[in-house]
Amino acid sequence: MKAICSIIILFGTLFSFSQAEKLNQLDANAKKDGKWILYLDAFGAKVDSSKAVYCRYTYYDHGVHIYPMGNFISKGEKIEAKENDAQTAGKIKVLDGEYKCLDKNGKVKYIHVFKNGEYVSYKEFFDSGEIQTFFDYTKHCKGQSHSWYTYIYDKTGKLTYEDCTCKDAEGHWPKMKG
Repeated sequence: MKAICSIIILFGTLFSFSQAEKLNQLDANAKKDGKWILYLDAFGAKVDSSKAVYCRYTYYDHGVHIYPMGNFISKGEKIEAKENDAQTAGKIKVLDGEYKCLDKNGKVKYIHVFKNGEYVSYKEFFDSGEIQTFFDYTKHCKGQSHSWYTYIYDKTGKLTYEDCTCKDAEGHWPKMKG
């Protein structure tokens, strides 16, 4: 009986390891594909791991960066993170929770929400404090797991655009900056 239990545990462990998503893979054409780790400095700018304070995950589809979010903040601005988000010397913090990015006057400019390093949502605000853009990464279209919904508002808070960002019928992602 102990041998059977041991075998079941062994195969269960091997199966769970084989199911883990591999990071930083290249496709047959040497293009980034799948889940990649992205290292960030204290300002949210992309850096190599030796200079990183934070990290998050992003996705590529045969060389196309699906979540090309730019830097968190600009010079003179700051990230307002959770109290328990303080850096431990030499440790890179996986983004988890809500991160408010404040402008020079202390107004909220962006809100990034992550769960275990993966984007949940992103909000951008006008100087007036009204929401300008909202990306909801929990809503998907056409069965595409890495698609998301985009909502754009005018300066009065009225929704002016709502659509899903996903691959087109030919399998191509729209051009994005960031």
